[in-house]
Amino acid sequence: MTHLFSFFPKNRTTLIWLLLIPIALLAGFYAPNIMHVINSTKQVNLPLEPSQYCALSTQQCEQKGVEITLDTDVAKPLETTHINVNWQEAQSDKLILTLRGLEMDLGVVKFPILKQQNGQYQGTIVLPICTYEKMTWIGTLTDQQGNKIYTSIRMEK
Repeated sequence: MTHLFSFFPKNRTTLIWLLLIPIALLAGFYAPNIMHVINSTKQVNLPLEPSQYCALSTQQCEQKGVEITLDTDVAKPLETTHINVNWQEAQSDKLILTLRGLEMDLGVVKFPILKQQNGQYQGTIVLPICTYEKMTWIGTLTDQQGNKIYTSIRMEK
C-alpha cells in the first residue's frame, strides 16, 4: 500500500501548492471568457413602471405609434403565440423581440418578427417553461435602427 502513495510529496504544503498552481493557471486562462459571459448577460436598464410597457394581448396596444397584438391574452409556456406588429415608420426587414422574466430569471429569449408588407410584421413566440404558475416577460421590440418599444407578455400555465 505504501507503493501506491509514494508519488505524493511527503510535505503537505508542497501538495497544496502543486494543486493550487494548476487551478490558478486555469482560472487565469478562462477568466476573460467568464467575464465576457457575465457582462453579456447583464440586462439593459428597462423601465420599472408597468405603465411604460405595452402589455401585449388580443387588445391592440400602441406605443410611439406602433400597434401590437397577440393571438391570445395570456401566453402559455412551450405553446406558439402569434404576434402582429404595425410599425409604419420602420424601414427594417425584421424586428427583434427580446424578453426576460420579471419574477424569475430564465435568461434572455429573442424572437425575429419578419416584415410582411406596408409596415406590417408577423412572428411567433414560444416562451420557456417556468416553475411559477404565472409569470410576466418584459423586454423590447427593436427595429434595425435601434428604435425600441417596451413590451410585456403575461404567461400562465
